[in-house]
Amino acid sequence: MLASCKSIPVEIPAASSLPVPDMLTDERAARLALENNAAFLELMADLGIAEAEFIQAGELPNPGLAVLFPLGPKQLEFAAKLPVEALWLRPKRESVARSNADMIAKRLMQDGLDLVRDTKIACADLRLAERKAQLAKEDAALLANFADLAGRREEAGDISELEVSTAETDALQARIDRDRAPTDVKIAREKLRNLLGFSAQRADFTLAKTPGLLRVDRSEASLVKLALAARPDLRAAELAMEVEGKRFGLAQAEVFKVAAIFDSNGFGSSFEAGPGLDVTLPIFNNGEGAKALADVRFRKAARHYVSVRDQIAMEVRQFYARYQQAGRDLHAMRDELLPALRRTANQTEDAWKGGEVTYLYVLESNRRLQAARLREAEFLADLQRASAELERSIGASSAMVSGKGVISS
Repeated sequence: MLASCKSIPVEIPAASSLPVPDMLTDERAARLALENNAAFLELMADLGIAEAEFIQAGELPNPGLAVLFPLGPKQLEFAAKLPVEALWLRPKRESVARSNADMIAKRLMQDGLDLVRDTKIACADLRLAERKAQLAKEDAALLANFADLAGRREEAGDISELEVSTAETDALQARIDRDRAPTDVKIAREKLRNLLGFSAQRADFTLAKTPGLLRVDRSEASLVKLALAARPDLRAAELAMEVEGKRFGLAQAEVFKVAAIFDSNGFGSSFEAGPGLDVTLPIFNNGEGAKALADVRFRKAARHYVSVRDQIAMEVRQFYARYQQAGRDLHAMRDELLPALRRTANQTEDAWKGGEVTYLYVLESNRRLQAARLREAEFLADLQRASAELERSIGASSAMVSGKGVISS
């Protein structure tokens, strides 16, 4: 078995030759993933298998020929047999194979939507990691400045040694966080690179600063209705029921087998020939097992359809709520909390430089500001993720269809 497998030529695809753009938007990244992701391209082979099965379903069986040679008093005989039931079973088998190919195509469309979602989430994760690295660098520089200033004020006798020690410890912790942040960026970048199909390439890229976000002007109910009409996996579930229904009819038809026979025999110069039929009598086996199996598969496909339908409605409502909440959080952070914390931090720093407050007040106000800036980046990443999830749950990715990622009434 292994020896025969070794004789089969296997061609391993080379690494991607697609160019990596210097500036990568979320939509461009999604399209690159659809064109180049190895796992997705592997799934695409299922469509070729389905097409081959359709060709196979349309093929008619070859006729058989039996020859009995004369030996002693035995006369020469031969018989040709053609399974004629294939003539009326062929359209049914082709119909099953065609519906199966359509089902696989819809499943592949859903796999594409999942890949687009994963790619956009990976973009959000990389953008967040880069923002965290930038904030860690700024925080380390700020705390190092405070530690230096604290040292000079201690020499002047304005603050205690404890405040200087606290400032130096905070500066050290900030440097550690700054030094480890690039590793998180590298991990996030490699995840995105793998989704794009560029793991074997070392070409680098830069994400666009402005993330791609879905703009939604529809109500939750209308989004659920849109998703139920657009989701490829729901259509695939419908086609799965259709396939199993056709297989049930095919199982009933395959019970009756009829073959046309042409038989001839003779001795010396005398030959006789004539047609005949070879009919399978469904006495002991009426195909009950095949029909029962087809019936159970149809029932399972019907239940799967209901399960997918309910899952779609749940996903749309869930990610619509997350999308709305992430937008509110980001708005409140940018328009209300961050401006207030910046004012407080500036006022506290001025007061500390003037000797009015201790370093702990400065540290606390700056920590709150840095934490808020980090939360802003996380809220933006949450909004990007929710946008990608909502887009996928609706089944209308702008990376796969024409449009600008806007769902409006």
